[in-house]
Formats: sequence, C-alpha cells, structure tokens
Amino acid sequence: MSTTKFISISSQKGGVGKTTINILAASAFHFLAKQKVAVIDCDYPQHSLQGLRDKELELLQTSPDKAAEFRALGRQAYPIESCQVKDALGLAKQMEGEFDLVFIDTPGTINVPGIIELWKQLDYIFMPMESDRLSVEATLPYAQVLEKFAKGQPGSRLKQHYAFWNKHIKSEKQEFYDRTEAYFTEQNIPFLKSRLEHSVNYKKDAMRSTMFPLAKEYQRLGISGLIKEIGGIIYGTATDGATDAVASTTANKAR
Repeated sequence: MSTTKFISISSQKGGVGKTTINILAASAFHFLAKQKVAVIDCDYPQHSLQGLRDKELELLQTSPDKAAEFRALGRQAYPIESCQVKDALGLAKQMEGEFDLVFIDTPGTINVPGIIELWKQLDYIFMPMESDRLSVEATLPYAQVLEKFAKGQPGSRLKQHYAFWNKHIKSEKQEFYDRTEAYFTEQNIPFLKSRLEHSVNYKKDAMRSTMFPLAKEYQRLGISGLIKEIGGIIYGTATDGATDAVASTTANKAR
C-alpha cells in the first residue's frame, strides 16, 4: 500500500497566500524533515509556483555564489510539475509511491473541469483565510462543497479539510477571529490553532524560495508552528519522526 500523502493549501479566494504557503510547507518537509517531496502546479494559466522555480534556476546559472550555496546544501530541490487541472489527477497517480508528500497548488476557483476528481485524490486540504468578511464568505461554501462532493464519497481519499488564519494581525481586536472560529466549529469545519502573522517579508524572494530552506529570521512569523501542526495531522501521533524533525530542525535553525 502506498504511503504517499497528497496535500493542498487551497482556497477559492485569490490573494490569501495559498501558493506561498504551499512553497513554505513543501520546502519545510523537503529540506528540514528530509521527506521526499514533489509539487504539482495546476494553477493554470499563471503557474506562479513554476514561474518562481524558473527564476531561481536562472539565478543559479548567472550567480556563481548562489550556485555554490545551493550545492553546499547537499540536497536537490524538489520537482515541480506544471499542468492544467484536467491533467493533474493522472500526474498525481504517476507520483503515487514515488514520493512521501505531494503538494498540489490548485486554481482559486471551483469552476474548473476535473477539480472534484482531483480533490478526491487529496488526503488533506488546508484553507488559508484573512480576517475579512469576503475571505470568510468565500471559504465557507468552499468547505461545504468539499464536504458534499469529495469527503466520504466513493473512491475519495480526502480525510479532512481545515481552515486557518493567514496574515494574522496581533494588534487587532481578536473578536472577529474568535467569532469566526466558533461559527466554523458549529459548521463542523475544523480550525488549526496556528496563525501565520502578517508581514511584508512574504514579498521577499527568500521567503518564497523553492530551492532553499527558510532562513532563521523568518521563523518567528508562526510558520514553524503551522508546519508542525500540519505534520501532526498528516502523520498522526505515531509518526516516523517527520513532525519532530521539522520542529527540532526549525528550532536549531533559529538559534
């Protein structure tokens, strides 16, 4: 039986950071937890994730210092395959058994042919939200559609979908966050405890690198907590050490 886990940081609301968080998660599990990771970018037509990889490859070719830094890692970058949603399911099935984790970056809409069958291939979906009404109102029906058409359906492997806060502002009154989480709980939509903090650092190239692990100065933004929580969900309590590796390696990087 294959042990490959298929994961997506997904939303039908644009601009909530799903592509960036897919990169952060894929890189953490690949470089820190030493999992064998692959990424499928089916966010057609922009393929932002593939575009970031292409820019990094170009930089390695033109910057000897950066190329030397990459070689010093002693670990190859995880593969990124770009395609349309209708072709993503076949590609995912080809990766079955070849990788520990496959992250799939999907379009910011549910009105795409093949998306429901692709959801059924996923083990877990994590839905980022911002603290605004439009973001919440987009996430609720998205979760309901997942519940109705994917989770528990014949042939589906989707175990659960989770909402979580991105661009969290600590200085704001937390009433909106708390009320939203309470309402989602009433709707049987689980919420992650971890919150990614709002920061201009997310716009930096180093923050969205597909070829290097996160530098220690970015670990204070709630990323390590999110990755550890996701790892606990993916691997459960009886893990193969991947979750602890993410946590301990991240802590060592931050020292």
